[in-house]
Amino acid sequence: MRGFRRLIGSLRRYPWRFAGSIAAGAASIASSIGLLTVSAYLIARAALHPPLLDLSVAIVGVRFFGISRAVLRYVERLSSHDLSLRLLADLRTRVARALHRLGPAGVASFRAGDLVGRVLGDVDEIQHVFVRVIAPPLIAVVIAALTLLLALVWLPVSAFTILGPLLVAGVVVPWFTRRAGDAAGRTISADRGRMIGQTVEIIEGAPVIVALGAEDRLLAAADEAAERVAHAERRAAWMHGFGDAAILTLIGVSLVGTLWVSAVAVDAGSLDGVMIAVLAMLAVTPFESVATLPSAFERLGRSLGAADRLFEVIDGESPTAEADRPVPIPTEPTLAVRQATVVVANGDRVLGPIDLEIEPGMRVGVVGETGAGKTTLAHVLCRFLDPTVGTVTLDGVDVRDVASNDVRGFVGYEDDRAFLFRGSILGNVRIADQDASEGDVRSVLDGVRLGNWIDGLPDGVRTDVGEAGEEVSGGQRKRLALARALLADFPILILDEPISGLDPATADAVMDDLLAATAGRSLVLITHRPIGLDRMDQIVVMEAGTIVDRGTHPELLERSARYRSMWNAATGSGNR
Repeated sequence: MRGFRRLIGSLRRYPWRFAGSIAAGAASIASSIGLLTVSAYLIARAALHPPLLDLSVAIVGVRFFGISRAVLRYVERLSSHDLSLRLLADLRTRVARALHRLGPAGVASFRAGDLVGRVLGDVDEIQHVFVRVIAPPLIAVVIAALTLLLALVWLPVSAFTILGPLLVAGVVVPWFTRRAGDAAGRTISADRGRMIGQTVEIIEGAPVIVALGAEDRLLAAADEAAERVAHAERRAAWMHGFGDAAILTLIGVSLVGTLWVSAVAVDAGSLDGVMIAVLAMLAVTPFESVATLPSAFERLGRSLGAADRLFEVIDGESPTAEADRPVPIPTEPTLAVRQATVVVANGDRVLGPIDLEIEPGMRVGVVGETGAGKTTLAHVLCRFLDPTVGTVTLDGVDVRDVASNDVRGFVGYEDDRAFLFRGSILGNVRIADQDASEGDVRSVLDGVRLGNWIDGLPDGVRTDVGEAGEEVSGGQRKRLALARALLADFPILILDEPISGLDPATADAVMDDLLAATAGRSLVLITHRPIGLDRMDQIVVMEAGTIVDRGTHPELLERSARYRSMWNAATGSGNR
């Protein structure tokens, strides 16, 4: 229930909206009670043919309650859903901030497709908690109190025949459906998340899956998850049906019991016969306030499961710790790594010890085979990850004493995916600086030699790049990512595998562009293909998470067989 308590705690931000929604809901049902009881009185009284003037108050009451019921029902729906959507927006914001805080290194601990399921499906599931779980019991308490008051005024003994079934319907039946449906609900939440994750991965990896002939196995796994969800939903549907049947039965018990005690009271002369119809309506209408509780509490299990999964993300442990009193970054500092070591949760050392120094304006190449620790080093440099042992400093100031956002605003990072969002070229580049003018964007695009290509497009910089940039080539995507990084104007820029996946000619052209465009700023170029490293001030060679050699391009060609082999393979040369 910890996740449920935290969801309730979020209501503290909107106390008046919450109170107003509960008041509108209670008033709406109270108007229903008034409408039916007054209507019953009017019909029963009119059957005795009294003077019309005796019915005038009842007629006005029917009109009043009829209009107020519709108005209050609209206000209740509007206010409750407005509050629910506000809470949902707050939750999405918290998840987004958590993902930002975790960074790539922290997010990597979650399966990508499963994370999509949590952010989309689980958040949507939680929207039902307020409208269907939190508000109805509070409204039911108010209605039960009103019903008790009316029953005591009109016929005290009827309080037992009405409130007894009402309490069973509002407490016992929801408790039973909650206990019986909890396991099914949590199964639905977890398996639906896995199903969404598998579906996302199948869609994204469809070309590879089909090419390898693995579609049958993966589709079977997705079908198995879907069948588990369907089985759990069938169990939940049975509980939903049981709850509805139980409520209808209890309404009948309340009605029959109330009619019986009313008839006894009329026979004894202690109750006006007209009041039998009024009490009959009073016995039925309060159940409107509890009718949704069994299904709501049956659904509570999946909502709590969704909440637990979301709070796993929100409470995820960040690979970096924020300083209580962060200090500012020195002007044009030297970025220095001293004996930095990264050890993951299972105890494996994935990086270090590393010593590296990047002075202002310095260009450093980091080369090594896949798995050498290059990306982990990049995450340490831009503070997506803090070293387990050792330090990273800016002019002697430990980055742990600087706000993470300040470090990431100083040390920029562009990974090998060169991801583009669905939207225009202008929008994708402007992500780096929302205040940048179209002229600023065009300037950086010209700097990476995309100007002629942009001029040839029908909509220029407002051309849509498609889903994940599918409408542009690999080389154009890399250049657009580079333009985005340049617009951010990072003093230190880390480019991780900027030419991966490109043919040699395109790789040479992109490398020429990025070296020309980053002139005058510190650059860390991470690659497993040493193209362009002959223009670096220093090159470090990594293997198994450590630096095994470093020097200039001529020095490494002279003494390092490993580097010389990589250079020859990349350039197609058998000599220096």
